[in-house]
Amino acid sequence: MAANKKIQSNDQNDFNFIDSYWESWKSGLNFVYDSQKKVENLALQAFEHQNEAWEKITGNIDRMEEEQKRLIQELRQFVMQNIQNVNGEELSKSFEQSNERLDEVFSRIQQLTSTPLKANLNLLSQSQQHFQEAIKTAIGHQQKNREELKPIMEDFLNQVNTTQKGFLNALENNTKSALSMFN
Repeated sequence: MAANKKIQSNDQNDFNFIDSYWESWKSGLNFVYDSQKKVENLALQAFEHQNEAWEKITGNIDRMEEEQKRLIQELRQFVMQNIQNVNGEELSKSFEQSNERLDEVFSRIQQLTSTPLKANLNLLSQSQQHFQEAIKTAIGHQQKNREELKPIMEDFLNQVNTTQKGFLNALENNTKSALSMFN
């Protein structure tokens, strides 16, 4: 009788070991899945920060251009008023004509400097968006695969656990039968 209780106690310990072994597998899988989700979220957050940075850069460039135009306009008005006050209307018309030519030169210079910069920023922004979309698509596929694989893996682990317990029960029953033959 005492030997029977000892065998039952060992059997229970074996079952507990098997359960804890497969539970740790499940736990490990869940940890991997959770880690993947965190990495995905961090990647998406990084894209959001990059998009904000692109918007700030292009916004700053636009503001700089507007500020330059405003300052040039203020300077012209100031110079024009001074010329009118000191030299009269005739010289101010001449100054205005030269300003129109300068406007053309400044406009061309601005096109030569800012247009390539804006084009490069636009190209970088578009490639960033394409890359971001590709990563989002990959993350979506990975999430879908994880959602499909998780129950399959859990079912597999449960089946293996059950099979091992069944094998252990069969082994125990065979051992008991063999021992009972010798008694």
